[in-house]
Amino acid sequence: MITRLPLPFSPPRVGSLLTLPGRLLPSRLHSQGLTLLLNRLLSEPLANGELDFLLDRVLQIDVMDLALDYRLTLRDGKLAAAPPHSTPDVRFGGKAREFLLLALNEEDPDTLFFQRHLQLEGDTELGLEIKNLLYSLDEDLLPEPIHRIACHLLRNL
Repeated sequence: MITRLPLPFSPPRVGSLLTLPGRLLPSRLHSQGLTLLLNRLLSEPLANGELDFLLDRVLQIDVMDLALDYRLTLRDGKLAAAPPHSTPDVRFGGKAREFLLLALNEEDPDTLFFQRHLQLEGDTELGLEIKNLLYSLDEDLLPEPIHRIACHLLRNL
């Protein structure tokens, strides 16, 4: 009979692997990556001026369980990374699961706020404008490959 010894380590969970970028890469790189994606996904609302409320304002998206801190602003009609230590006008905080639920349109923002799964701090009027923008977005905003990845991540968080 062969005796199997336990492995000296257990394989990391998906959630713990996702924290690596937050710990290893500067936050400005995270924000720049997110702005590239959002500028592409939100090209029509940006062109129509639907995000003009972010001009000279800083939105912080704090994905607390992944140690990701995005700071975004509107510059020249596009979303841009704000300086990492800039004071946010409004902060949305929560876990990756809640942000994925929003991105996949599987939960509405009000439900997540009222259940205290998402936090809103700072300029509440600006926060309401962002929340209203989220409501106005097309359900199928994410391209199929990104949608599949987001669904996979949601199942494994």
